[in-house]
Amino acid sequence: MADFRKLRVMISSRCASTVRRGDSRVSMTIVRTRLKRELEAESLCGEPLFEVWISDDAPDQSQGDLETAWEKSLEEVRKADIVLVLYTGEAGWAPARGLGVCHAEFQQAWNDGPARLKVVRIGDVGTAPKDAAELKRDQAFQAYFDDLNPTSPAASDVDAIVARSREALREAVAGLVKLGGREARKGRFAYGAPLDWSRLDFGHRKKAMEDALGGGLAEFGAVESSGGWLWPLGETSILTICHGLPGGFGVAAAWEMVGQPFLHDHMFLVRALGEREAPAGPLHLVACLKGITESQAMRQLGFPDATIVAAPFGVYVSDPVQKIQMIFLANCRDLTTTRNALCRLAEWLSATGEAANLARRALGRRRVVQVILDVQGD
Repeated sequence: MADFRKLRVMISSRCASTVRRGDSRVSMTIVRTRLKRELEAESLCGEPLFEVWISDDAPDQSQGDLETAWEKSLEEVRKADIVLVLYTGEAGWAPARGLGVCHAEFQQAWNDGPARLKVVRIGDVGTAPKDAAELKRDQAFQAYFDDLNPTSPAASDVDAIVARSREALREAVAGLVKLGGREARKGRFAYGAPLDWSRLDFGHRKKAMEDALGGGLAEFGAVESSGGWLWPLGETSILTICHGLPGGFGVAAAWEMVGQPFLHDHMFLVRALGEREAPAGPLHLVACLKGITESQAMRQLGFPDATIVAAPFGVYVSDPVQKIQMIFLANCRDLTTTRNALCRLAEWLSATGEAANLARRALGRRRVVQVILDVQGD
């Protein structure tokens, strides 16, 4: 029988702070220890499901090398499948570099991948008096946390903290299973549906890629519009134009089939205006048959002064002046890989809060395009 590897959970929080338990108060160490005990008692098909790490089990950092304890904590974050942050607003102790350990753990988990980070906000926290350096670290952590504003339920007593934490872990496990299922269905590119797409000529492959993107957007509530899809992000409906890059980025014949579509944004908007009130955008969504680099995406845009972000789904490009936005989805070899890349994009937009920024820039792009249309009409 194959070895059953448990899911590694790292719990991050300040240990010394206190929270309510009935009519009394207990330290967060009590809460963390209870969570560890309950989680490690959970089983799946008769086998323990979780392996939980809390710093309370590590040697006391006050008696040893703070730098070593710091690195151990960050190592546990990197090794964890799920990082559960019990957020009290306190940055924690710090070595000479000045960043609190709780702040550093949260930042490491966020940078490694927000999808595996779960947060429970703790209210009614009791703390010991702090010096100026500790207060400064706390303020820095709170500003960083508030800027990211991760989705997080709130709890103010021990039972509620444990309950919300268990709910967060269930959500995290379900997310990991879905992601693993999508990855498992991808298969190899030389078999099945990817091979079918490889047999197509550029024109038919491009259409298949664009149809796959459109079908994926429909699953997120998008409605087909002339020349594109109206994709609802929050309260903003964004005109999203789907493109297929049917060959490698270095293949001129394939690249020319996409070109610089934002040069025709006024025409896309004209077609959309024929149906309803002007939507935000356009936003250009490009399914790439193979991988794409930041430098390749920059060349597609045509100038370097832009925001270019490499992400799990591919590359995200936005121009802060003209509000042009293009999103490149990498390795779209068949229907499944294309939908998988689109799901990763949606997860990234939600986890990072970038959906609101994308919508705001799309509204700005509509105003820019509207000016172009007004000038042409004079």
